Amino acid sequence: MKSNFSLLNERLREYIYEKKWPALKGIQEAAIPAILDTQNNILIAAETASGKTEACFFPIITLILRERGLQKESENEETGIEVLYIGPLKALINDQFERLEPLLHELDIKLWRWHGDVGKTHKKRLLDNPEGILQITPESLEALLLRQGVKIKSLFNRLKFIVIDEVHAFIGTDRGAQLICLLERIQEMGEQALDQAPRRIGLSATLGDFKYALEWLEAGKGKGTILINESKERDAPGRCLSLAVDYFTNSEQFYSSIYEQCRADHNAPSRKCIIFTNSRVEAEEAAAALKKIAARQNEEDHYHVHHGSIAATLKEEAEKNLRETEASQTITATATLELGIDIGRLDRIIQIGAPISVSTFVQRLGRSGRRSGVSQMYFCSMDNQTQQSSLQSGSSALDKIPWTLIKTIAIIELYLEEQWIENIESKPLPLSLLCHQTLSILASLGEHNTEEIINRILKYPPFNNIKENDYYELLDFLEHSGYIEKTEDDTLILGLEAEQIVNHYSFYPVFPDESEFRVTFKGTEIGKINFIPPEDSLLVLGGSSWRVSDLRLNNREICVAPARLSGEDALNETARIWRGGSSLLHTNIVRRMRQVLLEEKHYRYLSASAALRLKQGRDYAAKQNLGKSLFIELEKKLTRNLPFAESAKSSFIFFPWLGSMGMRTLSLVMQNKVIRKDLKLLYMEQINPYAFRIVSDFTSERFRRMLNYQISIIDDPESLLETKRIPYTDKYDYLLPPGLLKKQYAANMLSIEELKSYVKFSN
Repeated sequence: MKSNFSLLNERLREYIYEKKWPALKGIQEAAIPAILDTQNNILIAAETASGKTEACFFPIITLILRERGLQKESENEETGIEVLYIGPLKALINDQFERLEPLLHELDIKLWRWHGDVGKTHKKRLLDNPEGILQITPESLEALLLRQGVKIKSLFNRLKFIVIDEVHAFIGTDRGAQLICLLERIQEMGEQALDQAPRRIGLSATLGDFKYALEWLEAGKGKGTILINESKERDAPGRCLSLAVDYFTNSEQFYSSIYEQCRADHNAPSRKCIIFTNSRVEAEEAAAALKKIAARQNEEDHYHVHHGSIAATLKEEAEKNLRETEASQTITATATLELGIDIGRLDRIIQIGAPISVSTFVQRLGRSGRRSGVSQMYFCSMDNQTQQSSLQSGSSALDKIPWTLIKTIAIIELYLEEQWIENIESKPLPLSLLCHQTLSILASLGEHNTEEIINRILKYPPFNNIKENDYYELLDFLEHSGYIEKTEDDTLILGLEAEQIVNHYSFYPVFPDESEFRVTFKGTEIGKINFIPPEDSLLVLGGSSWRVSDLRLNNREICVAPARLSGEDALNETARIWRGGSSLLHTNIVRRMRQVLLEEKHYRYLSASAALRLKQGRDYAAKQNLGKSLFIELEKKLTRNLPFAESAKSSFIFFPWLGSMGMRTLSLVMQNKVIRKDLKLLYMEQINPYAFRIVSDFTSERFRRMLNYQISIIDDPESLLETKRIPYTDKYDYLLPPGLLKKQYAANMLSIEELKSYVKFSN
């Protein structure tokens, strides 16, 4: 079969020959004609370090050099950026810069970086003489459009390609929706016709279903998108997998085992490892524990930490050590190392606890085995039993099921057996982002009349489901709140309140920052929380209950007053109900967890201790008849601390086997005042991601039948929400009028479809 290598630019081919690079890979061969001979968008999907960057840039460079030759012949001296590269991380941009710069320098193509760590002189040179390839993050692109509005047209008037790296990190997120809006704004500032709009090329890790990725990349442009999937283009056998799942009963054994996994031995004189955790606290704790063991054994400390709160210089040092040092190196990390930063040879991936999702597992697994051909991943979990949990009513029952262990097994099995990975859909109603983009456009482009800004913004793909009437309501609310103002000519401009927001660097990212808010009573600080509660909602902090009286967001202060809780208020206490976060856990994972718990299958990757712990959980599930029942009845001695339990007919643990959105929706159903009375529900509390603790004057079976009936007649998720108690889940929710906040929460955070699936499942 003839290679497509000959289609590349001659100077580029000579450079490849000189560097003695190996033959093109399958995805690189497939990408050349797709980019050179079509006008389609392209999605290139393959594992980390599989050659996606070259697959994309080799043919793009060929087209750049071809067009420059034609331009020279026509003596057209027009300048401008030809390729816009979007990366999710500054570190990834830096990494790709170092990778591409020698090649592009040899071919006389300028390569520019633009992010917070790049100096003003470098940026000024770009603005004065724009050409070549610009690498940038979405936040820096937002800042560029906001601060350099008059230069955007000349900057991007020759733009032919938009390359989006790690596409899977953007799909379904506010950040991804923001990026699509920014690309639309660039397009409308130029003079290109729709059929001349820049082509988009996405680079992504392997996904389960490419439908949403293809739709997201195209975003209404009508060019059509070609998928180049490594699994279809692979020219060599895939990597082998080596998986091991371990389980421990105490932290000393837990960290000692991880330490041994990272230790060099006669088979591996040096060992390079990443230990992935699901939180920054876990990453810090793991590094500290491993350093302590190394000190105790008088061995080298080669442990580093990598997460969003670590200084950039320290993260770069850790990456460099892992990539360039011959000796053993280990990094404890969060998702910051999931993306495609070049970290060289990795011997082993270690996961503490269960991965958050199947896609997270696949992404982390793909970091190892580049050179050996064997991807090794070691999972370790430990029961999170505490003295406190044993005192909580019903917690001892839940402790008998190894939730983290069975979630790990469920995620592995979904991928190995079914090749299933979560589909990531965009939010139906991103009203918080609509606020952000409205303020950004008014700041960058100046005044608009109401119809102009509505017609401009609502055509952006992320806002396809937002109705004009709702946008009118939002603009009216922003005007009355002082965030926008009307001039004498009846046009809209930024108000003083909005100018303070827009002029701060924190405006560029649309994801919520991690700043804390002080909770105060009469000026005295009670504590701190990391979210914004709605006014008049309830908090539990410092062992007391408080009602939110005022939000002073400019001072990052939440003012509260003591709350006297009735039984009804206790049931609705928001510290437990509202802090659910976004929908992370898919119902398919939870249902597979149930299957793992109930079946007798042996999993070859389990250690002896993990297999024993799973058997104990299965024995308990069989004893409680969880194969046929959704409930574990609580003995009276376990319910003495529960409200109303002494006089109630029954107390039980309720397992709906639903994911995050379903559990959130079901929780609201059981909080509804009318439904609560029909259920004779006296107390309800979600005690982990999988279960509720219930006190009712119905038996559990009658409770199930009545609950199923109530769910069957619900059609509108908004009917479950109280307008005054809607939580803020997105960054600019506090700018939304109550009615739109309610609409947004119902559309983005609740799922009647999942709720109905529970009824079918439970029957």
